[in-house]
Amino acid sequence: MKKILLLTDFSAASEHAIHFAQALFSDATAQFCLVNAYPLEADTTYNTEVLAETYRQYAEENLKKLLHTIRGECVPAYHSYRGEIIPGWPVGAVEAILASESFDLVVVGATGKGNSEWIGSVATGLIRQLKTAVLVVPATAPIRPLSNIVLASDYQLRGETAVLKPLNELATFKNTQLTLLTIEDPDNRAAWPSVNEQAELLSYFDTIETDVYCIHDDDVLHGINSYLDTHTVDLLVTVPHQKGWLEALTGQSVSRHLAYRPRVPLLTLYDGVAIYPEPETETSTRGAWQEES
Repeated sequence: MKKILLLTDFSAASEHAIHFAQALFSDATAQFCLVNAYPLEADTTYNTEVLAETYRQYAEENLKKLLHTIRGECVPAYHSYRGEIIPGWPVGAVEAILASESFDLVVVGATGKGNSEWIGSVATGLIRQLKTAVLVVPATAPIRPLSNIVLASDYQLRGETAVLKPLNELATFKNTQLTLLTIEDPDNRAAWPSVNEQAELLSYFDTIETDVYCIHDDDVLHGINSYLDTHTVDLLVTVPHQKGWLEALTGQSVSRHLAYRPRVPLLTLYDGVAIYPEPETETSTRGAWQEES
């Protein structure tokens, strides 16, 4: 059984991300946990406790409505749903949940209510701080069967191909085409993947129809976008802190486009190595309200 955490702010974008995840796991036994994090903001005009209670009541009411709507749809019997609301910043709220319960995947819409930059920072924060796979779904992403998955990689996994297990399982289960995309700097041949590195990755996906595609470009983001300009991609997959791509994939310009405003659904895989030191996050209290199916 797959356990999927769906972060929602009750916007059309987050609802679309939920439907995308439902379709992605339409043939698999899955437990979906819908999570809303409501703000705890100090205000000089109104009592903070009153504001928090107002936010909580709003979140509770809307989450109940959302769950009722989902359960009223034609959903498989092997899918279950529950909801949870938590006070605090969304990234901290999700971290609090993951500290006591494991999930295979965290799903978030690329844009939502309010300031789009705020939502973008949530997606980026989830990718940077969570120790699990994260799926960022653009509001315009079509919901259709997966046909073309692209893994953007420099092949430098240092023998740790286990990080790619979720991708291998997904591509195998969905019987999709997998493309291994690498962006090579024409002025830095020493950083190009070796024949052995390519062979290792190809052998890991030996049961999947796999292509290799290389773009010569000194800018990773430009290279990826060049590929997206000319190819149909249903899912883009990255391991953000692979050796050699650390600065590229966590730099402001690339992360802004990959996570803040992705052109296609973006799946990032966690390989057990922290990208950043443990950040100080806002304290979040779990269990403000819960409902299970």
